[in-house]
Amino acid sequence: MGGLAWLSRLFGGGRGGWRAPDGGIYIRVKCNACGEVVPARINPASELSQVDEGGGYYVRKVLVGRQCFRPIEVQLRYADLGKTEISREVKGGTSVE
Repeated sequence: MGGLAWLSRLFGGGRGGWRAPDGGIYIRVKCNACGEVVPARINPASELSQVDEGGGYYVRKVLVGRQCFRPIEVQLRYADLGKTEISREVKGGTSVE
């Protein structure tokens, strides 16, 4: 049961995604077409890009589930390297937190 609780915490989380001990940020989005929940991992060390104007960082990911294969575009903005989320935009789905 302990392993299942850990897995639930791994893909759970609040606003800004869940920060794992491995340094990754985990988010989940729900596809508008089929309702599938698609998890994703963001590596702050390699996937965050610095914003030219105003400072901060951003990442853009296109996720595809296993049911309907429709793309879900996620854009996240952070004030720092993945610790403070400023905004989240999801096209083709909704954020599940």
